[in-house]
Amino acid sequence: MSKTDDLLRACKKNLGKWTCAYCASNSGQPAATFRDIKRQGYKFEETAPGRWAKQMVCPVCGTERTHYKLLSLEPEFEEKRRISIDAKTRARILKLLDTTDAFSGASITSTPEIDHKIPWTRLASDIDASKLSNVEVKEHFQLLTREHNLLKDRMCAYCKLNNRRPPFWGIYFWYEGDDQYEGTCVGCGWYDGVKWKEEINKVLR
Repeated sequence: MSKTDDLLRACKKNLGKWTCAYCASNSGQPAATFRDIKRQGYKFEETAPGRWAKQMVCPVCGTERTHYKLLSLEPEFEEKRRISIDAKTRARILKLLDTTDAFSGASITSTPEIDHKIPWTRLASDIDASKLSNVEVKEHFQLLTREHNLLKDRMCAYCKLNNRRPPFWGIYFWYEGDDQYEGTCVGCGWYDGVKWKEEINKVLR
């Protein structure tokens, strides 16, 4: 049994009650263990929008620990499956996008990261890049450095939590819509750095 299995079993046993993640799984990283369960589609009580952990004193160990409250015995939805990009498809995408960072426009000298324009948390299902035409690849993916990909992840996480689209590099311009998330990422610079620059240049001219 993994730590994830242990925590899930304890949460099911204490259905509707706060469960100490440490006592249940002996995990030093309860958030990571919890995420593994959340990805399987189980419903937990939210302590704040997008947050499920509650810090409280555990009656078993007597220490303030991270607790989670499971609300359903069965998953509400199926786990979203990630589709890996094979070496041949990866090489095709790098060549097609000229190994260029979409945000800076500079050639990537480190290992390029193939970024989903629509972030993983917003996708209904993953995209199989091997089945896409060149036009479709450009529609769904962009290349980023590791640093820029991590920065985008933080910006998209903020948007997911608050339904507010952060300004791209602090510049308050969206080529479609505004900072309010209305069911689409289109118009945001974090979604498509190349398109955002093209559109703001049209305005500046």
